[in-house]
Amino acid sequence: MSKKILLLGAAILVAFQAQAKDVERVVAVVNGEKITLSTIEKIKKSNPQLSAMPMKAVYPLLVDNLVDMSVIYQAGTAEKIQKTSEYKDTMKDMEKNVVARLYLDKKIKEKQTKENLLAAYEQYKKDNPPVEEMSAAHILLKTEKEARDIISKLDKGADFAELANKFSENKGLEGGELGYFSRELMVPEFSEVAFKLKEGEYTKVPVKTQFGWHVIKAGDRRLAEVPSYEEVEKELISSQQSKLMEELVNDLKSKAKITKEKLEFDEQGNLLNK
Repeated sequence: MSKKILLLGAAILVAFQAQAKDVERVVAVVNGEKITLSTIEKIKKSNPQLSAMPMKAVYPLLVDNLVDMSVIYQAGTAEKIQKTSEYKDTMKDMEKNVVARLYLDKKIKEKQTKENLLAAYEQYKKDNPPVEEMSAAHILLKTEKEARDIISKLDKGADFAELANKFSENKGLEGGELGYFSRELMVPEFSEVAFKLKEGEYTKVPVKTQFGWHVIKAGDRRLAEVPSYEEVEKELISSQQSKLMEELVNDLKSKAKITKEKLEFDEQGNLLNK
């Protein structure tokens, strides 16, 4: 039971506060206390691990967790846990965390407009201009001698794709085709040679990398398209949220009177400047 309760953590506590407002399908009753379907849905949505899973798979676990929590909660209430100093201190800490989170959410939502996100996308395009990509094929060999033998065959008019299919260690690449890639995508030794070739040219000297010996044939080149706004929207939202949060916190701290005591500890964690 302890593992199940830990899995849901604070999400269950938040869900219990919402139960009183739920006026829809009741899925369980514990000593008269109702557990509703909307509570189950809220917990699932708030937990990253559970949100991606189908409801069919997690529903039994969630119901069992809420039942477990209900019986524990009721037992604790009967023993007046709410009257203890530990409870009051914990609730103060929880209140501080909840108020801080909701305040940040409110302020970020106010500033994170579609207009601001589109402006961020324009900056994203400036910071990430189209990069040059090239297509190429290669034949990977185990030894330099094998690579030189391939180059000799090419010099005599052999077909590159046929040689790649027959001799290359990369058996999964039809004709040795690598598709399009940027300089950064390949190991430096490979890119340095490949990007010096003109379309249709192949290396006259084998190229050594950590994978073996390569014979490379250059294809055409293009500029990679900048991702659309829709493709990077989630990234922009996340980045802007982090930026807005940092700016907001820094602004609040600049206006606050803050004092901090510098403490020193030894390697065992004992306080030195008592």
